[in-house]
Amino acid sequence: MMKQIFTLVFLALLLTGIAGCPSQTTTTVSTAGVTMAFVENAPPASITVNRDFPVYVDIKNTGGSYVNKGESKFYLSGIGYNLEGISTPLTNANYLEKESDFAERLIFARNAKWTFELQSIFILPLLLTSCYNYGTVTQSTVCVSASNESKICSIAGEKSVKNTIAPIQISALTEKVAGNKLAVSFNIENKGTGQVYIADSDCDKLQQSDINEALKQKRVLIAIKTEPGFTCKLESETAPYGPVKGLSGTTSIGSVECEKQLEGEEDHLAPFTIILQYKYRDSISKSLSILPA
Repeated sequence: MMKQIFTLVFLALLLTGIAGCPSQTTTTVSTAGVTMAFVENAPPASITVNRDFPVYVDIKNTGGSYVNKGESKFYLSGIGYNLEGISTPLTNANYLEKESDFAERLIFARNAKWTFELQSIFILPLLLTSCYNYGTVTQSTVCVSASNESKICSIAGEKSVKNTIAPIQISALTEKVAGNKLAVSFNIENKGTGQVYIADSDCDKLQQSDINEALKQKRVLIAIKTEPGFTCKLESETAPYGPVKGLSGTTSIGSVECEKQLEGEEDHLAPFTIILQYKYRDSISKSLSILPA
């Protein structure tokens, strides 16, 4: 699974380098990933008992991570026993290019039909849930120095970070010197509207509310690319997620701490790239007014 993370490394090369002392401003980007929307009038706002209607959904990858064919799933729920002709779940049939304007259309039904006889209007709420593999690449620069008064770079202040477009983002990257160690910390935040799970989570099991899969929520795979000597407090890649020190593993949404032993090094700037891989789950809804025939 970690191999998938490293395929994202090349994205970091597309990010703008940060020259000079690290800035205390952070670039704000969109938090979108794979978006979805019911096609207008498919389904219509109101339908009639025993009359056919279509259910179409357009999906689009507006974020900064590629999605391979079949790596996103879409579940239409709330159907019950009286709405016939629905196919669910569906997957993306095409490779979803990042930051794309192209929408792929999913056909849940061409001729859906409500068959239960009614005497008055019935409101049927439908829920559309997406579940897909995604990633975030964040680039920053840290000051490697044992002094708070370095003339090369500054330890103080929040460092500038540049995130790719994604629902999970890095923020609040800071440094401090403690004895002969340089400490670097940053936050992993869910800035989207959905839920994040470890990358190997099973979308079908999550849809079925499987308790073991639910325990994988708020966790991501992580890899840090920087100069030699840094280690971070992470956890192992598999449950029960024991503590490990290194530059790759898993971690929970929240704060991550790293450090480097300083041994007579000259003050300098060092690149600091964070690569996250995860499963993201989001939903939208639409209510149908079902009219008696």
